Amino acid sequence: MTQPKVSVVIPIWNTEKYLEKCLESLVNQTLKDIEIICVNNGSTDSCPQIIDRFARNDSRIKVVNKEHGCLSSARNAGMDIATAPYLTFVDSDDWVEAQCYKLAVAEFEKDSEVDLVCWGANIINVDLDENSQYIKGARNYHRIKITGKQPLTDKNLDKMTVCIWNKLFKTNIIRKNDVKYPLNIELEDNSFFYTYIVNCKYAYFLDHYFYNYVQRKNSSFEKIVSGESDICAPRLKNLKYITQYYINKNLFKEKQNLVIEYLKNWLRNDYNNAKSCNKTKVIEIAIEIAKLFENSSDNFFINMLKKQKINIIEDYLINKKILLFGSKNFGLYQELYNPNRYKIKIFKLKINFKFGGE
Repeated sequence: MTQPKVSVVIPIWNTEKYLEKCLESLVNQTLKDIEIICVNNGSTDSCPQIIDRFARNDSRIKVVNKEHGCLSSARNAGMDIATAPYLTFVDSDDWVEAQCYKLAVAEFEKDSEVDLVCWGANIINVDLDENSQYIKGARNYHRIKITGKQPLTDKNLDKMTVCIWNKLFKTNIIRKNDVKYPLNIELEDNSFFYTYIVNCKYAYFLDHYFYNYVQRKNSSFEKIVSGESDICAPRLKNLKYITQYYINKNLFKEKQNLVIEYLKNWLRNDYNNAKSCNKTKVIEIAIEIAKLFENSSDNFFINMLKKQKINIIEDYLINKKILLFGSKNFGLYQELYNPNRYKIKIFKLKINFKFGGE
């Protein structure tokens, strides 16, 4: 086999129903110079036999067999043996359109400033209600919102997805900057995405929906975002990992406003999705993140967390406003998502006003 241009890492665990279609889409890519790294993460169904059959017929397929562990451990194991200059990931129940990697590599080869190439994803609904907020939200989230070469500013991050399977990464950036998946954390794409992206300047966004993302009942992701999971604070656990990475790389001062913004949003998401017995634990993890800020932080929200004002923070999460001073019936509130808007509450009288900003 010639030197591959792209390493494709596929963590595989008990997806025998979908795996053949996934592997067929990869061996039939129009870019032939790829290596396909199948990480069998302790499957107990027929996945190992399917992998071996494909590997016997295609020398580009590498097989890693490991004991069952978290998804991150499987992806890390695949990355460890990748040899190509560009790297991507595929989930074993999804599939990829044939021209994807050829067109993505072409953008890297045309412009050395590009450190990331992205494309869109089709939502393949298997057995969920098509009119559910979950499916509607997924289709909107994965809608292409930006195209062409773009600087990776905080503003443009809001137009991107954090998913790692609709992107082609540079292997040398990953290894040089110790970008990897944290173990035993759900929604782990957040950690990989935000630690990779901080080491880049430009991305190229293809105007194509090349990835086919299967949505099905009882997937771990569907349970988390619908609030049915027992998993506690997955977003905040990722944010703690990301924040510590920024601190270690001396990037925290530059990125602390972004961290604060995500702390507000992800705290509220995790709090709303948590079961009653876990809600206080969610706030405690947010407090751990706030403690990573310097003592001189002048952000009121961060200081309330550092002082462990759990009652005030809970009021903030439930009512989308934080009590700056006074009491619930006689006090000054600040809005959660618009820090320039305030409300004075005097029993049933409410006075809204704006201070500062545009």
